[in-house]
Amino acid sequence: MAIVCSILKSEFKEWIFCGFYRVSSHNLLEIGPYQSDVIPCGHISFDRGVCGAAAKTEKTIIVGNVMNYQNYISCDNKTLSEIVIPVMKNNQLIGVLDVDGDQFDQYDHIDQKYLEKIANLI
Repeated sequence: MAIVCSILKSEFKEWIFCGFYRVSSHNLLEIGPYQSDVIPCGHISFDRGVCGAAAKTEKTIIVGNVMNYQNYISCDNKTLSEIVIPVMKNNQLIGVLDVDGDQFDQYDHIDQKYLEKIANLI
């Protein structure tokens, strides 16, 4: 996971956060490996934010404008858009891949397609 974050962040310099949250207990995510200039939230419950929603539904979520996302958790005030991809192993959620951007509508279905392929390799 750490190598994935490092490679992605070095290739996509416009991303302001690239990291994994791991399922630590029932309905709770805990920060895992990440690349960012800011310290992210340490724990996120499944009922909070984009990461929690993606974990709860086990579906990728793309948010073009985080300011319009109900229940958004702000870890970096530069974040304007976000994509969160569930990471599954043996049909079980083990975490999420969270990527934040400093532009509105920074992520689309093409990003989703390839980030999901990467998540499936973990």
